[in-house]
Amino acid sequence: MDVFLRVLATLLIVSWLSAPSNAEDNAKTEREGGIIGTGIVGTITHLGSIHVNGQHILFDDEMQVAGSVPVITAGELKPGHTVAVIATRDNGGWHAQNIRQVLPLVGPATAVRDGLVSVLGTEVTVAGRADIQVGDWVAISGLWEGQAVRASRIEKLTNTEHQARLSGTYLGLDAQARALIGASAINGFEPQHLSPGDLVRVIGQPTPDGIKAERLETGLFAGAVGVVQVQGYYSAPQPSGLYTVLGSGMVAYSDQPEMIDPNTRVIRCGDGSDLVDSGNAEIFGQLGC
Repeated sequence: MDVFLRVLATLLIVSWLSAPSNAEDNAKTEREGGIIGTGIVGTITHLGSIHVNGQHILFDDEMQVAGSVPVITAGELKPGHTVAVIATRDNGGWHAQNIRQVLPLVGPATAVRDGLVSVLGTEVTVAGRADIQVGDWVAISGLWEGQAVRASRIEKLTNTEHQARLSGTYLGLDAQARALIGASAINGFEPQHLSPGDLVRVIGQPTPDGIKAERLETGLFAGAVGVVQVQGYYSAPQPSGLYTVLGSGMVAYSDQPEMIDPNTRVIRCGDGSDLVDSGNAEIFGQLGC
């Protein structure tokens, strides 16, 4: 319960700082994470409740964790799991209303060596040598860094009846007209309704270079959120100047692309589909953005 308590404490301060003085301010408060919830995306570092990005969030141990592989409740979350949480204020504290496990990759390992595992065509960096063999099905928690994933937890799946999963940022077609997330090719669908920067979850069957899509979803959260705090690495800026925190679904534009460092982990805040640098400085400051 310890991690979620810090998140909730921060969000309480956020709520107090943005207390509405009129109808317009009230609507702003709802949009910025008061009534409709604040989204927090990152890696669990402590338990007791959970701590994510330095935020402490309380939850019901029996709450079902959406998208988890294998299926787990909130009480079974572990340090290293990556999660997307919707938290709201309740009885003077912040509580998780919904938790989704964020799994960049679920599928069979196709190559294993010290410090690296390949899954669905994407390389995963790990600390030391994982207890994984070629052919083992694994669920990867972690953050996208460029076209690779920096793993924070790897779990070997004893039940191999799972479908393959791929979750990350769509940045458009490559030079061979392939739709990619990281280095994993998405086969079997036309990305007609996707825009660069969208967060995409793909469920299907593993292929040598990626995944054959059977179902595709967009967005991190199961419900509406106001302010979102996300941890991750920047994408390399596109020719248009568009960049994103990989895995966030939020974008911004820069006329100084050389200032965007894709090798440094950041914590950023956003509003809707936009990364935000300014606005309510007090609120974003309390969330560490």
